[in-house]
Amino acid sequence: MITAGGLRPEMRRSVVIRARTTRPFAPKQGHLLASLAFAFLCLFVFAIPLENAIVLPGVGTMGRMVGLAAFGMGILAVLDTGKLRSLSLAHLLMAAFVVWTSLTYFWSGAPERTLEEILTYLQLLAMVWLIWQLAPQPRQLPRLMQAYLLGTAVSGIGTILQNMSSSSAVVQRYAAFNINPNDAGLRLALSVPLALYLAAVERGSLRAWLYRLHLVVAVWAISLTASRGALIALLAGLLMIPLSFRRWTFRQKVAMAVVMGIAAFTAVAVVPDSSWLRLGRIGAEISQGTMNKRTVIWQAGVDVFLEHPFEGVGAGVFGPSVQRELGVAWVAHNTFLSVLVEQGVVGFSIFLLLLLTMVFAALRMPPLERSLWIVMLLTWAVGVSAMTWEYSKPTWFLFGLLTSDISALSAASERYFFRHPFPPRVMIQ
Repeated sequence: MITAGGLRPEMRRSVVIRARTTRPFAPKQGHLLASLAFAFLCLFVFAIPLENAIVLPGVGTMGRMVGLAAFGMGILAVLDTGKLRSLSLAHLLMAAFVVWTSLTYFWSGAPERTLEEILTYLQLLAMVWLIWQLAPQPRQLPRLMQAYLLGTAVSGIGTILQNMSSSSAVVQRYAAFNINPNDAGLRLALSVPLALYLAAVERGSLRAWLYRLHLVVAVWAISLTASRGALIALLAGLLMIPLSFRRWTFRQKVAMAVVMGIAAFTAVAVVPDSSWLRLGRIGAEISQGTMNKRTVIWQAGVDVFLEHPFEGVGAGVFGPSVQRELGVAWVAHNTFLSVLVEQGVVGFSIFLLLLLTMVFAALRMPPLERSLWIVMLLTWAVGVSAMTWEYSKPTWFLFGLLTSDISALSAASERYFFRHPFPPRVMIQ
């Protein structure tokens, strides 16, 4: 159990709430199916950074297999408990976005691509619902964070081992488990604020040190991917340090200084020069280059949008729509532009409203959680500005986790203060 002893006053409220409150929809003792469903959900979250590690012909990736098992267990758990949680505004906006995505099928320039993307969105929406239904307690959400950290740690260690075992003299970018280096890098960057948050709330425990060491693995592995977008996203994720620094104890500050020193030394001493050479070209690419043809793709996407501003060209059709101009069916390499071109002003407005809803809700959370989710959204926004991630599992996992945490802490706070109208100063200030 997380305790509040020794924590700064600003941290106590959220920590006490997470440790001492329950929700009426939480799995109760004797509900074996609910416990099993949550375990499968954790396994699914663990598989998100490793989804391509196992691919079975005709079946799909490891992530898809585990996700289907988790969804099946979730349905059985709902039938067993007989309780279905009411959806929040953010969930309704996610559903509206998927509905509009489905409607684009009727005017899509490539219906088969649109249908494939619709099925992907339905699976992602199911994942968000699973998080909402199976993890209603404040103390359950850190379990999902831990599962994601464990998955990214395995991915990061695999990338490091891949680099160590490579004898090639050719410039390489490393990423384990058949994952694109840019994707692997951003998934690791998203794990950094989570590790910093968990290290802050689990003061003095062995796990706190494991979370800090995770930062070393993440920085090392991101450097090996040589992903410039992931590096910028990592810098955004490290904003969690100054935003939460004044709430740390002296020992936490010393421990973090040691870990960051180790991470910096490792990155400089171990990462190949070729990786640093590529990463060092960020400024030149932004100011003088095309960012690996991204600016050319973006201009072509803008031209397509101006031809279909309201309804878009159809989900999944960005590539075919720019092919006639570029000769290649490039993906957008920018999530916001991809949504705008494929789903028009209507779909983009729903997507933007969803993001704003989550930002405003996060701003009303306790200080530490507010810092976490604002930094997470910023890290995501920076990273997906150069990647097509609107239908990726990490994106919707972030949306699902944030939405559930907002509800869990809000309801838990109300329940706690209703039961303790005059709480002791030692617990909440």
